[in-house]
Amino acid sequence: MSIRISPDGLSFCVYSPSASEPYTYRTFPPRPVVSLAANVKEALMSEPLLQMQYQRVNVLVTSPLFTTVPAVDFNRDSIRDIFNFVFPSQERCHVSYNVLRRSGIAIIFGLDKNVYKLLLDDYPRARFYASASTLVEFFSDKSIGTGNKKMYVYIHGKEMTVYCFHEGRMLFVNNYHVNGVNDCQYYIMNLWNQFGYDQLEDGIEIVSDGDMSQLLSDKIQYFIKSVKLIDRDEDFRQTITHGNKVIPYDLQTLLICGF
Repeated sequence: MSIRISPDGLSFCVYSPSASEPYTYRTFPPRPVVSLAANVKEALMSEPLLQMQYQRVNVLVTSPLFTTVPAVDFNRDSIRDIFNFVFPSQERCHVSYNVLRRSGIAIIFGLDKNVYKLLLDDYPRARFYASASTLVEFFSDKSIGTGNKKMYVYIHGKEMTVYCFHEGRMLFVNNYHVNGVNDCQYYIMNLWNQFGYDQLEDGIEIVSDGDMSQLLSDKIQYFIKSVKLIDRDEDFRQTITHGNKVIPYDLQTLLICGF
């Protein structure tokens, strides 16, 4: 089972290879008047699928609270200090990390301590991953062999995460709070200029869990020649998740990325 924790609430996906439909995906809409931890607790107590035993449980944390360090300089004893330096007002977070050896970086990320404890109490062997970790590895592979710089944009809820690569080597990753397509365009064009992307030679690919992809593409194609909407059928054609467009893109990536 894979559980996705995000500012929008909780969703989860159960994989049963022997079933005719191997994936069961459910969302648990949050009650905005209570905390994320209270919503998670309610879901764990009321959702039958969350009360079953599983061979493996993954927890995907979709949050802007992450930062990167080079893998060669990574020391797990210092993750709390690094996280506190980058996010000084987030003392209530449990800090975790993923080492991405293919990409040569480590991602340090935070999750509300109460949510972390609730999940660990129910799933003591759960493995925690940042959304950015799965997509760095996935987009890194996609960018190899393109011969130019690539920018990948993932819009989820009111957040946009931007990944910049050159032939598989990550140049930059960061998350932005966005209130609409104009905000997205502003951040993208600033990054495009900052990293010296070529408007005729380099490319950008966009994916969204909502309906903003086409609107954003229409806006930035006036300034960038190579703009592409990510086709999930194409990305996951050779996988068992092929054809499923309901599961969030980062969760779908986690299901096939081989962590």
